[in-house]
Amino acid sequence: MNEKTIDLNLNTILDGAVQEKFEEEMEAVLKNIHDPNTDPSKARKVVIEFKISSDSRRETLKTEVTAKHSIIGKEPVTATLLTGEDSKGVHAKELKSGAKDQTYFDESGEVLDDAGQPVEKKSNVTSIEKKALYK
Repeated sequence: MNEKTIDLNLNTILDGAVQEKFEEEMEAVLKNIHDPNTDPSKARKVVIEFKISSDSRRETLKTEVTAKHSIIGKEPVTATLLTGEDSKGVHAKELKSGAKDQTYFDESGEVLDDAGQPVEKKSNVTSIEKKALYK
């Protein structure tokens, strides 16, 4: 069996700096994985690079260690905007209902227009419940 000739330990080389750099980069990767705005299934990377250069007699080596990570960008968010132009200028608002000029109910049951604004109640509209009561 070959005798071990390289006595370097990643945990202790540079007084533990390699381990510290790894932990810092790994923390950034883990935070990115747990960010609800990123895709958790995509791969991230932690790269530890040793840059080694020798003196002219090949007796001493200068070692530089860098650590870096690559993470996943945040998922894009999208919206549909309604736009138009009149004598006052160009207008734009976010479409909330799913279709132009369509009303919808919010979580509390209030009727909102396509931009999420409350719909003005008209007095000549009778609710189904009132009709049923007066029959």
